[in-house]
Amino acid sequence: MGVVITEVRVFDGVEPAAWTAVRIAAGVVQACGGSEIQVNGDDIVDGGGGTLLPGFIDAHVHLLPGVLQQALTFGVTTELDLFSKPDLLARASKEARGDAAAADLRSSGVGATAPGGHPSMMYAPFPYVTGPGDAEGFVDDRLAEGAAFLKVLYDAQGVGPFSWPSLDVATVTALVDAAHARGVLVVAHATSAVAARDVVRAGVDVLAHVPIDAMHDELIEEVSARGVAVIGTLVTIDGFAGAPSGPALLADPDLAPVIGPAWGEVLRASTDRWRAPGMPDVTIAMRNIARLTAAGVTVLAGTDAPNPGTLHGASLHRELELLVAAGLTPGQALVAATSEPARVFGLRDRGRIEPGMRADLLLIDGDPLAEIRDTRRIRAIWRGGVPCDRNRYVGSEAEAAGIAALEVQYQRVMEAARELWPDGAPGGAA
Repeated sequence: MGVVITEVRVFDGVEPAAWTAVRIAAGVVQACGGSEIQVNGDDIVDGGGGTLLPGFIDAHVHLLPGVLQQALTFGVTTELDLFSKPDLLARASKEARGDAAAADLRSSGVGATAPGGHPSMMYAPFPYVTGPGDAEGFVDDRLAEGAAFLKVLYDAQGVGPFSWPSLDVATVTALVDAAHARGVLVVAHATSAVAARDVVRAGVDVLAHVPIDAMHDELIEEVSARGVAVIGTLVTIDGFAGAPSGPALLADPDLAPVIGPAWGEVLRASTDRWRAPGMPDVTIAMRNIARLTAAGVTVLAGTDAPNPGTLHGASLHRELELLVAAGLTPGQALVAATSEPARVFGLRDRGRIEPGMRADLLLIDGDPLAEIRDTRRIRAIWRGGVPCDRNRYVGSEAEAAGIAALEVQYQRVMEAARELWPDGAPGGAA
């Protein structure tokens, strides 16, 4: 039979709904309404006046072994990975398909970047793009490896705190054209306003970060007119500026027990060791988010986990808090983590609560439409109708594998950074 979640207020992914109950069966939402939707034999979950939301979608992450399990324990039922190598992507995709205790996954696979370009320090060796002539072959290879969309990495030279080889605009344009010819969305890493302008004019669909420097009115109008979505990643910008987003997670009694002691140590260490010289504080990026939202631009919630000060799953709650602090309403922030990433990335079966949609659901004690931090007060999570055991991940082999892989990555980055920047290593969100 099914499960009926009763005595709840429902946020359907777009707005509050009039329903007080939702019935799920066979992995999907079967009915929404009141007590009349119950069927004899159904299991009843008393929501206790809490709020039922669609499962969250983190629009910008990077894979590590096991982190799909970690993400799910915080209500992130789908992760959108924006750079991972084929072997890890294959393993994670198999896990996402076969394990209801792991979040679902869509990925770009390897992003398109110039030889030696970002994020070579983390991931080299991997295929590079040397010019426009490589575009079609590169896109075809990524699709063959299981990518669902394309990631391109571009930084205007001499602008911003980071300096490494970059694709040129002609190559970005060729990549966009090749991807679009195959019906594939293009997400662009560009950290500065100048770089954002260049990739927007090249035809990309999504900016992977809000710029860290001030966007002028003409650029905001152009982003809006072209229908480009923007993933905030405010929590990672905050972390690279040396701000306390990581410690803030550990200070939260609703999050800390589910984070666990091992990842707690990782958060503390990464906050201490990564501070990028020349990074402006996050308030500039937050002002950009506010102005983009006012101009009608679609803003998506994404964390760029596991960058310094971030964790899969947990950091999305901090990202929502920062989006509201930037000027979004709590409802707009929830849309940015549910229906809008589903719409932008073509995930038609999720991001909403309505009959026929995947039963990816999050039951919250409290009302996040009134207080966004209530998203952290998680009572229950369903992924495809299967309840999540929030205690399974901490202390598991999956946790140990993720932490070990991240430490190897950190060591590689630090060794390379010491050679490049002996007076202080600026990290770099991917």
